[in-house]
Amino acid sequence: MRQRLLSTAADASNRPTDADSNVSQRMELEAEDKHHIAPSAIEKLRRFCYLGRIEAPVYAPTTFDLTVECHFGALRELCGLVGGTELVECLRNVLDACNEPYLPRRDEALLVLAIYLSTRTDENQRTVVRGHFGELVRTDKDLLLVIKFVKHVQKLMERKTPISRTIRKAVLDWYQHQPLDKLLHMWSLNDCDRAQHRELLHRCHYSNVEFDAATMAALRVLSMPAKELAKWPNSLEPLVKHKEKIVGIANLRLSKNPHLALPIINQLSLCYEHMPRHVMTDTKVVNMLLPKMSYEQLLQSWPTFMKLYKSNRSAQHSYIQRFFDPSGLRAANMEPIRLLLQEKRGVKRKKNISKGVVPVKPVSFIQKLYRQSFGCNKALGLRLHITINLEMCYIGKSLTGRWRSIKYLDAVVALAFGYFKCDPKVKVRIWHDKSGQLKSLPWMPEMSVDDAHACCENQKVAKIKQTLTDVLDNALQDAEQAYDVFLVLVPRATRGNSKNKSDQLCQRLDEYRQKRNINAKFIIISLRQNHASMSYSKLRNEHILELCSITEQTPRLINAFAHGKFF
Repeated sequence: MRQRLLSTAADASNRPTDADSNVSQRMELEAEDKHHIAPSAIEKLRRFCYLGRIEAPVYAPTTFDLTVECHFGALRELCGLVGGTELVECLRNVLDACNEPYLPRRDEALLVLAIYLSTRTDENQRTVVRGHFGELVRTDKDLLLVIKFVKHVQKLMERKTPISRTIRKAVLDWYQHQPLDKLLHMWSLNDCDRAQHRELLHRCHYSNVEFDAATMAALRVLSMPAKELAKWPNSLEPLVKHKEKIVGIANLRLSKNPHLALPIINQLSLCYEHMPRHVMTDTKVVNMLLPKMSYEQLLQSWPTFMKLYKSNRSAQHSYIQRFFDPSGLRAANMEPIRLLLQEKRGVKRKKNISKGVVPVKPVSFIQKLYRQSFGCNKALGLRLHITINLEMCYIGKSLTGRWRSIKYLDAVVALAFGYFKCDPKVKVRIWHDKSGQLKSLPWMPEMSVDDAHACCENQKVAKIKQTLTDVLDNALQDAEQAYDVFLVLVPRATRGNSKNKSDQLCQRLDEYRQKRNINAKFIIISLRQNHASMSYSKLRNEHILELCSITEQTPRLINAFAHGKFF
């Protein structure tokens, strides 16, 4: 029964819509609702992996570092209720490379793994999970992050050792089963934290383990300073086939003059990810590396490279043109909201100048790229009903929190118009008066983002009655189209909620699921709010998600929730 209810919305769109089908769907939903099934322990852990929250389906921006103390008690309790095989299957699905377009970050899932291996009292269940450690921890960054969490957990449990015996075994197995090429590639990357690897290997007593000669030599490479590697000690003889590359990279890290790096880069065919920072201050080095750089690397490095090319307009223009390659932009799947945040990241709010001549700031190339990006990212592939609050008192205001340099209307257009341009089955509505009724926003597929922005301003919405249930009432009256996802963009979702509870909204969504689409989901984006706007049921999955403010991960969370990755 639950598997049928959790089928994708795309499958639901292909089902017949006759009376018999509607009756069947209604019977299935009523059977589920009779029991008001609460989220299971594994479903709560899966929700935490995406939202960083356990009880409420709410995502609110937090600090960059995950605060272990805030979640340790609840996660420890949940881990005690979950079997090893069940946890492995959950984390495998979450951490798999195929799930990267949906998962905001890997930190939360790796914290669950660290707590399970550190606190689970059943040794057999720990052993099951430890057996899949290498499968779940795919990179050295993941490994070091798990160890960071493990050390924190050990402190919270007041244990004397920073790493438990189970973790030591898991770590040694991880190193032992890594291919030799992967270990050397891991060392060759500029962001490889060799000091942490050295400390971890010694902490786990790796010298007492019987590694094969080549693997042991590779682990010594991870432990040695660049000066010793450049001298090529006898202990590295099993890696003599890789001597040229190892010594070359060691000399690259030791070189103080960027010009000395050019022959090494050319000889070893090195890429941007291998480069020390001091080498990237030379334009000849950068010109050599640019053709091999991914779109993601270009986007991350543009502030540094723009300064580097400041005195050479021709080279700067050539560099900028790489961003506007349509094929590269589509392949990178750059959502407009991410480019908007990139452009505003370094902007500081300034006082408005009311007197004198205000100089017009030239449009940056990131702003131009933002405008071109609409319609270039991958479609959600579902039928969307988007509702927007366009009250005039809000559209000129800024967001709160980290993104106070972004206007409310800019955030609305980046999200809503982004989906409108790339998904074929999207209807956009707005509240237009105090009646609470909705009307269509006259966006057209051929519009530019500037046209869409102007269209919103021209609506001249003075005062509205913002009630979230009106969105579902409007959709129930639409006899031509059933919707998979309701996306509501408002300044604050606290308006129009009876007692700030989800009860009425959930009842109306249940009605829509019974009558029109059993897989429909409701997503609220409170753009000027940084905390939950209402309390949600702990007795059942309500199929409602609330996102507070905006982050670079907002599209991923919408995508994941809409496709049933978590509830």
